[in-house]
Amino acid sequence: MSRASRARTGCRHLVRAIPLLLVGALPAVSWAEPKCAAPRAETRGSRWPSPLDRVVTLHARDVALRDALDRLASAASLRLSYSPELLALERRVCVFYDSIPVGAVLSDLLTGSAVTPVVAGADQVVLAPASAGSGSTPRAARNVSVLDRVVVTGSPVGASQRGLASAVTVVDRTELARQGNSTLSQTLNGAVPGIWLWEQSPSNLLARYGSLRGASSFELSAPKVYIDGIEVANPLLLTELSPDAVERVEVIRGPQGAALYGADAIGGVINIIMRHDNADGEEIAKLRSSAGLTHSSFARPAIVQDHALSIRGGSDLRSGSLSVALGSVGSYLPGAQSHEARGDGEFKLLGTRSMLTGTARLYAKDAGVGMSPLLSPGNLAEYGGAPESHDSWRGGGRETLRSTTGDMAGGTQSLREYTLGGTATLSSSESWTHVVTVGIDGYRLSGNMSFMATPIATTSDSALRAAWGGSDRATIRANSILRLGNVEDLAATATFGADYSTIQQTGNGGPDISLGGRSPAFNGWQGSGGLIAQIDASWRNALFATAGLRAERDDGLFVTNGLATLPMIGGAAVHDFGAMTAKLRASYGTAIRPVGSVLRSSFSAREALVQGNLAPEEQSGFEAGLDAFVGRTFSIHLTRFDQRAYNLIQPVAIAWTLTPYPYQNERLAYALQNVGEISNRGWELESSIARGAFSLTGTASLVDSRVRHVGTSYSGDLVAGDRMLGVPSAMAGLTSAWTAANWSASFTVTRAFNWVNYDGVALSTASAGGAIVGKDLRQYWSLYPGVTRLDASFSRQLFGGFGLVVGGHNLLDAQRGEPDNLTVVPGRTLTAGLQAKF
Repeated sequence: MSRASRARTGCRHLVRAIPLLLVGALPAVSWAEPKCAAPRAETRGSRWPSPLDRVVTLHARDVALRDALDRLASAASLRLSYSPELLALERRVCVFYDSIPVGAVLSDLLTGSAVTPVVAGADQVVLAPASAGSGSTPRAARNVSVLDRVVVTGSPVGASQRGLASAVTVVDRTELARQGNSTLSQTLNGAVPGIWLWEQSPSNLLARYGSLRGASSFELSAPKVYIDGIEVANPLLLTELSPDAVERVEVIRGPQGAALYGADAIGGVINIIMRHDNADGEEIAKLRSSAGLTHSSFARPAIVQDHALSIRGGSDLRSGSLSVALGSVGSYLPGAQSHEARGDGEFKLLGTRSMLTGTARLYAKDAGVGMSPLLSPGNLAEYGGAPESHDSWRGGGRETLRSTTGDMAGGTQSLREYTLGGTATLSSSESWTHVVTVGIDGYRLSGNMSFMATPIATTSDSALRAAWGGSDRATIRANSILRLGNVEDLAATATFGADYSTIQQTGNGGPDISLGGRSPAFNGWQGSGGLIAQIDASWRNALFATAGLRAERDDGLFVTNGLATLPMIGGAAVHDFGAMTAKLRASYGTAIRPVGSVLRSSFSAREALVQGNLAPEEQSGFEAGLDAFVGRTFSIHLTRFDQRAYNLIQPVAIAWTLTPYPYQNERLAYALQNVGEISNRGWELESSIARGAFSLTGTASLVDSRVRHVGTSYSGDLVAGDRMLGVPSAMAGLTSAWTAANWSASFTVTRAFNWVNYDGVALSTASAGGAIVGKDLRQYWSLYPGVTRLDASFSRQLFGGFGLVVGGHNLLDAQRGEPDNLTVVPGRTLTAGLQAKF
């Protein structure tokens, strides 16, 4: 029996076992009422001043302190003001009060903290710092660590990281503001182990993932991306973030997230959570404007601009925000420049048992298309060029090609993206919570689509063709969460849910060059949906177990009649050793990517020949790790992962002569083929230390992504034992920051170590003489030693709300060499500007 067969057999046994685990776990959980502590006698009988004497009834179990305070404010019709720095807002609490004064509830919730309620108006209460003589040590300092942080990746309503069995990395608002990054590559590289995005040039519209714990696809690796629970229509087109509008970015690496998020989560999940809070304790408006210069070795220095405005307002019960930004980069290469605009709006309405949040996002970018200065028209294949510029299906000759490449250097691509949706949360009782998310995300991509016909399907070629035209994805998710037992003894959370997503894509027309094969690309509507059942059990808040199963129905799963089952199982053990908390965890998951995925619709009938029936891409595997924390001062995470990817689909270059050119006997085309089995193994390390104003965060990853077996019908250039092309063997990042009262500074260094990829310059030159296919491509493999990037930012408060901001990106001036020797990115970029807070 082959390894793939053994893996599938094991997966089937696991799928059969999970329902037994789910059923077997439920009888062991107590169905008693929640064992929330009653108010202390001295607080219950105290006489409270108005409005702290208002009587409330409040029932909630296992919620974050932030949510408990918000619900209390809604129930008592008052405003609560506090500084997030003084409270452990992520600490889980249990509230069960009947006809109790607000003051008594606050006194219980704030026990052990360094704040006390102070009346500041007829309907306003401020949680002010307690007197120095109180002698109480803040509970956050004694018991709360990063493990108590609430993340939404483990549950639709959020769950504490303490019980999560898989690794989840969170990049929060503080880190986003400290780094001042707006691109996804600058945000995730160095902050999230196991993930690497190649540096994105301003004229490139695509995010390019070099590694998601190794290879989860060929050229089109991408995680599944959500914005406030709304699935993004094309994850490769999401390249920019609005730091002022984002609360945090949560990242699941590997296939463990598929049990909750479904097909296409083969490489992981990125969940972008937008800010929905008000402006209490912070500025109502912030204006930032900066400008500077960038350059490359092939053009004069170009002007860089960035201008942003954010406005926040409202109260704990009703709040709203708006963020807008404009930016541009001049011609760092001949014909390569960009202009972009971003807009984000959010609101929140809070009731005693309900909450409604809404999100709206607009993004527009116009980018000039500049051909690589390392190539001349004479170095390109005669059958290359853009089909919009000449009749490439009937030939054209070298003079036509030169005209085409001239257009490539002066053309413009236009991208428009939007997201619109909302989430409603209702706590019908202390045990049941219901969540519904409805939204739509889409884009329009137009302009001059340029590409070079070479024996390798580059990311720009394939992914741009996949996205060309327009697409709209509608998402609806409904979940019900049942909480049972007592977290201090035996407790369980059962999640039942259903979701459906449908996407409509247009604009992928073109000449039909198929040879009777069936194309997996879709041009119309495609739907996917699933049913979810998951149970999370805990004993004495120390032992945790998770088991989940998703039944998936996807129109793109041709071979399996559209059906798939995606299991996940895991466990964790947590123990406190005085000031230190340690956690052991392990989990298993499996994921699938349909043949007809939106990321692969580039290979439509006009350029892809699909030979036979393609199997869907699959990935499954284990991870195990150790986490250790000392409050919020020090943390370390070590993870070992071992994953297997099956049937990854590669666009394989082939030469064919069905309709030869008048002047040429061979024509280059692509055939989509399943490669075989890929192993992704490695180690991930993440650590941080914070002491006073200083903080230091580091990540390191070792990845061995290798071909184990190739299929009998595979005709590409890979053989068993080869490293996967374009995947770095190691990645590392280090960020140091100093945050004082009136100034702050941060430095970030990231490095991707050696990888194997094509020598693009030599291959493009050689392919001008004819098609190069199969094993002949191996002679154009090249070992790339690595690339290092250094970024820095500095801010200084000048007077009032005005300050100075200075930034430096790519300070080591690395312009070439990632991920190949054809790509050129801007060199050293320096900016300076002013920031005003009101």
